[in-house]
Amino acid sequence: MANPSGRKGAAFEIGVLKWLRSKNVIAERMRLVGKKDEGDIVAIIAGKPYVLELKNRKAISLPAFWDEAVKEAKNFAEARGLEQIPPAFVIVKRRNASIEKAFVIQDLESWLGERQ
Repeated sequence: MANPSGRKGAAFEIGVLKWLRSKNVIAERMRLVGKKDEGDIVAIIAGKPYVLELKNRKAISLPAFWDEAVKEAKNFAEARGLEQIPPAFVIVKRRNASIEKAFVIQDLESWLGERQ
C-alpha cells in the first residue's frame, strides 16, 4: 500500500483484530466494497455481531466517523439479510497509546438501546 495513511489505518485494524482475538473474541476484518462498505471489523460476542469502524487519524471528526459507522452497519445487515441492524461502534486510536487504550464511541441513543 503506497498511501502512508492507509498503511497506518491497516496497521491499526490488524492491531485491534489481534487484540480482540487475544481476548477470545471472534473477529474478522471486512473487505472494502466501495459505497457498500460494511465496517472495518465485525466482532461476534455472545453470538451477536458488532460492526466496528476504526480510525487512526490526527484530526478527529466524531460526527462524520459516527455517520460512517451507522451507514456501514446498515450495509452489513442488508448484505446478509438481517432483520436487525447490528450495533455500530467507532474505535479511535489514541496518540502514543497502546491498542487497549483506544477510544470506543457510540451515540447515547444506541448505547441505551443496547441495554433495554
